[in-house]
Amino acid sequence: MHLKQTSDLRNAVYDFSSSHAQAIVVQVEEKSALLVHWLGYLSTFHRTGVADDLLDAAISSVREVAGLLSLGLARAALFSLRGQIDVLLAWLYFKDHGVEWSHVNETADGFKLKKELLQYLDQNVPKFRARMGLLTEIKTRTEADPYRLLSAHIHAQSTLVVPVVDSLCDLVRPDPVCFECTQACFEVAEYVNDILFGVYLSSWASLPAPVRTALKPRFKSAEQRQVFFA
Repeated sequence: MHLKQTSDLRNAVYDFSSSHAQAIVVQVEEKSALLVHWLGYLSTFHRTGVADDLLDAAISSVREVAGLLSLGLARAALFSLRGQIDVLLAWLYFKDHGVEWSHVNETADGFKLKKELLQYLDQNVPKFRARMGLLTEIKTRTEADPYRLLSAHIHAQSTLVVPVVDSLCDLVRPDPVCFECTQACFEVAEYVNDILFGVYLSSWASLPAPVRTALKPRFKSAEQRQVFFA
């Protein structure tokens, strides 16, 4: 029985990957573009020598999502997608808190939750809440906070999102499900993009041209633009 289960899983992964892997990886790359541009910028100009592993983990997670979805492993990809938000928010805090980061690494205790990290940014970054609020109003993503939706899947918070795996090959999800997950890559990328604009807007001129270009059409009026850049 175990041999048949593992053989069926291997065949399901092979069949899915042979048919859909390339198209899915292209979609993940395109949908994650905002995040990838930001990560390149942050990695080049904002490393502090503290918690840089978290910054590296964020780009690794983008690759992980592409790899998992290319194999049809949609549920596992959702874990990696939520992780992109977790590690980047954590980096925004720990990069400036070397003692706390050392404590986390020595004890595995003291890692910050998303709510705590957003409160930290609100309290310590001028105009963060106002800018984040305006960007949420003019979002092009579907979910204001995709973290909540991803958490619902990860924690199986309703009958719609509980895992159903009767045999190992059920881990490989139908291609429409996996292509739908690539859209979640954009949801996460724009959400993180907006957080980072809230933090780094004062460096507007040096920010990657693609993220600046993508932001401009979102403003519906000159007034919105003035308020954001004030």
